[in-house]
Amino acid sequence: MFLTHGMNVAEALGRDATPTAMSTAVLHEVPESTYWTIDDLASWGVDPLVCEVLYLLTPKGGEPYMDYIRRICEAPGLAGDTARQVKVADLKVSVDRESSDALRERYEQSLPLIQTALVTATH
Repeated sequence: MFLTHGMNVAEALGRDATPTAMSTAVLHEVPESTYWTIDDLASWGVDPLVCEVLYLLTPKGGEPYMDYIRRICEAPGLAGDTARQVKVADLKVSVDRESSDALRERYEQSLPLIQTALVTATH
């Protein structure tokens, strides 16, 4: 299931997405949904920038959801920009497919925060 989700997120990024964003989209659920870590992925040759973005997109143990969203919003540099692009696509896919009203509402509330941070960071 998580691999299908990653492919859906990659597709939601669109044709102009960078290879880094596409790779990150496909892999973003791996650290959360498998026993493989980002360090494992790095040791297998995954691009260091993709791994940096995956660190940003992976919630930390016990981290409140809105702290996680703020961390992505505030992340600097190319890794931060890519994390925001992937998270926007992830949230759009999740809003459309989530069956839980509570989770869908949470995603709908966080989507404009990430979108605003993305626009602000890229201008």
